[in-house]
Amino acid sequence: MGLLAHSLAALTALIGIPFGLLGLALRPAWRTGLAERLGLRSPQSAGAAPIWIHGASVGELQAALRLIDPLLARGEAVVATTTTTTGRALARRLRPELASGLAPIDHPWSTTAALNRTAPSVLVLIETELWPCWIASASRHGIPVLVVSGRISDRSFPRYRRMQRLLAPTLAGLAAVGARSEVDAERFVAIGLDSDRVEVTGDLKLAPPSAPAPLEGELVRALSATPCWVAGSTHPGEEIAALHATEEVRARGQKLVLVVAPRHPEKVDAAESALRAAGAKPRRRSALAGDVLEDGDVLLLDTLGELASLYGVAQAAFVGGSLVPVGGHNLLEPLQAGCPVLFGPHVGNARESARLLLDSGSGIQVSDSKALARALEDVLSENPRRRIEAGQLALELHRSAVDDVLALIDRVRGSAG
Repeated sequence: MGLLAHSLAALTALIGIPFGLLGLALRPAWRTGLAERLGLRSPQSAGAAPIWIHGASVGELQAALRLIDPLLARGEAVVATTTTTTGRALARRLRPELASGLAPIDHPWSTTAALNRTAPSVLVLIETELWPCWIASASRHGIPVLVVSGRISDRSFPRYRRMQRLLAPTLAGLAAVGARSEVDAERFVAIGLDSDRVEVTGDLKLAPPSAPAPLEGELVRALSATPCWVAGSTHPGEEIAALHATEEVRARGQKLVLVVAPRHPEKVDAAESALRAAGAKPRRRSALAGDVLEDGDVLLLDTLGELASLYGVAQAAFVGGSLVPVGGHNLLEPLQAGCPVLFGPHVGNARESARLLLDSGSGIQVSDSKALARALEDVLSENPRRRIEAGQLALELHRSAVDDVLALIDRVRGSAG
């Protein structure tokens, strides 16, 4: 790092220290993983020159696991990081043998320290993790950086176009981008990436995953008496829409339990308060204590790593972030577990997934909470096998995404060596 870069790094650190100290005082949770975020502690693999794979949070981590599992199976050294403590906790729960932790904050000192400690052979960023300092630090270390499942959303594209000059050094530091789709590839080129460094490798979230873990015994007992449906990855307002849909279906004679899984664990308290204000009496997963849920009960999922397994026993699923203007989350996770999928109109972040669901007939898009109730009633009144089989067959067409990304990693790593 040159004198000017050192000076700028020192200046930003000096300016940021008072704000950082204030944040640590006001929000004790920020202290969790502070050494990792500062680059003072990084995940260490048993082997030398590991492949470092980074995904922002839970959804990106689950996509990353589709790469991590075959890499580990062929004997590669791998480390994984996430930006959120939720993602880190899930990584440690699902793959305790994997070296995992929190990513460094995007400051030259932190990223350089983390790269020195981990010493990866390649850095793989899932989706659109364009961290300028991290990418620049990797370039200075001679470490190739890849973006895979690369996407640029409808909302982000105009902003990136305006920031094209600022993005130029960061894009220049990328060895390659494996884009989700032709549209995403074209957008990367439009914001300044050389076309010879972009190819379409597909969406890792569309690749069929390994089967979810079996449902834990206490949950099997809790859901043994009454059919259930799941509202997963919900945002404020969507929990109430799911509750109202449940009440409408029950009013027509359908016995049903609602399972609500807020997108962010820290929002569980707010979701519980909203459900109680709407007349429900939600039960927390962590406090089930062997109880059996009955018709009309609401289960609030406040644990990690169980949502995919719950989809596997549900009669139907709604995926959140889609009735509110967030852009949609992992629309395919219920289908992958064998469950019909309902989702709202806001799917800018999951356009390809929505198209697959609609084209195969395995999903139903609804316009609002009233339409959600009608769609739920339709799904519960039919045999969903044909919907599910058609959707899962469509998913099989994307199985090559993992192989294509693995091939890209090998090519880039080989050319760097």
